This record gives sequence, structure tokens and C-alpha cells, in this order.
Amino acid sequence: MNVAQTVNLQAKLAPYRTALDGTEIPSVHLHIKEGKTGPYDSKIAGDPYFPKADEYPVDGEGHPMKLLAQINFGQLPKLEDYPGSGLLQIFISVHDDLYGMNIDQKQDQKDFRIRFIEEPFLPKEELISDFSFVKIPDDVYFPVTKEGAVLAELTSETISAGDYRFEKVFGKESWDLFESMTDDGEEADALMDEFYETQSGFGHKIGGYPGFTQEDPRQYEDQDHSLLLLQIDSDDEVDMMWGDCGIANFFIKKEDLKKKQFGNVVYNWDCS
Repeated sequence: MNVAQTVNLQAKLAPYRTALDGTEIPSVHLHIKEGKTGPYDSKIAGDPYFPKADEYPVDGEGHPMKLLAQINFGQLPKLEDYPGSGLLQIFISVHDDLYGMNIDQKQDQKDFRIRFIEEPFLPKEELISDFSFVKIPDDVYFPVTKEGAVLAELTSETISAGDYRFEKVFGKESWDLFESMTDDGEEADALMDEFYETQSGFGHKIGGYPGFTQEDPRQYEDQDHSLLLLQIDSDDEVDMMWGDCGIANFFIKKEDLKKKQFGNVVYNWDCS
């Protein structure tokens, strides 16, 4: 986006600036770098912290699931209502073309599973160290092929263009809003594209506003799942790809998050 375009966009947004700024909330952005991690670390893929005495999660067909992400909240900047410590783990089926998502019942954890482990953590000698029993079939594509270490950054952001609450804030959906700013359809398209560059909601994050390549599934249901528990984007750094350059989101109710209850989480991913 060049300077002239930025000035034009900001001028068009001026009447809506107060409303837009009023949506600002904190978020922890996650930067992923390929690399080995330890059992207690935040990570993408790799091996989870898993006690030998615990029952390992399996999918609906009885196959061991693979770790998609592990978040150690003790390694992250603090966010209100989110845990200040403990491990959040998300496992997904390696025998499912939809990576564990149930299109019709997005809270159904038959083919994905969320675990939360409170501190204190067990010593390494009480943990599983060999996960070779988790086998990815040759004809199944797991969305991430390399282990990634996580670096966290506390930031803030205003509502993303695709969030279902956009219309509630501005009285119009994002396209209709920009169309109302000009009589020129091409200019409206350009303004929308420029807005998306900074308000797409894409990226790896906890909290903040989500991004979508299609539409917010909460537009029609599950609107009480208002908080973004975790978002994992496609990322060349760890050869991660959700379908065709897609993105995955996990949404949770505020009261469940405060109670550290993760049995009712909306799991959605979409792609171009």
C-alpha cells in the first residue's frame, strides 16, 4: 500500500474511526520458527508433554492423533481471562481429510481433542519419549510437516474485516461499508483490498480477532464462542498449509475459558 492509498483509506475511514478504535483488544501474536523443542515448550507439531500414566488421545476410528499445537501459557505474555500458566494441547486425527473438523458439529471432539494440563509438570522420566506409534498414512496430508518453536509478542488489534461482529459495529458488512464510501466500484474494491492488508485478521495468535479465507462460521451459530482461543495460519516456515493457503481457528466461550474448561470449543478451518 503506497502513501497516497493509505491517506485515501484513512480519509474514507475518518467517520468510522471512533467505532473502529473502540473495538481494540489485546492479542498475543505467535511467531513460528522451525526448530526442536522440549516437552514443556510451546510448539507447532513435534512431540507433546505426555505422562506415561495418561491415556493417549485417539480419533473416532481408534487411531492415535497427532499434536497440532502445544501452548505453554507460562511462556506467554498475560492476557485477561486466559490462563496464566499450564499447557494447552490440541491433537487432530491423521486419518481424516478434514483434519479432525466436523463441518456439521464443530464442537465435536471425536476427531480432534483439546487437553489442558495444570502445573506442576511431571519430570521427563515420567513422560512418554517415543511417539513412533503415531503414524501418518502415506495417502494423508497432515497440515504441518516440520516442528516449530513459538515466540510470543503482546500486541493489540481492531476488528478484522471478516469477523461476524463487523456489521454490528458499523451497521454494514465490510464490502457494503466500502461501497457506500464511493460511487466508483473499482475504488470501493481498492479501498476494501487496502483495508484487508491491515485488518485481515490473519496470522498465528491467541486472542484478538480471527481471519478467514471464506466467512466467519459464527455468523449463523455459536456466537457465544466469542473468544479466539488459538488461530493457526498457513506458514512456509514450517511447511504448514491448510488446504489451499487456508487458516484454522479455535473459539471458546468466555466463561469456559475462565474456568479452564475446553470441552466445548468450536474448531473451524477454511481455505481459498
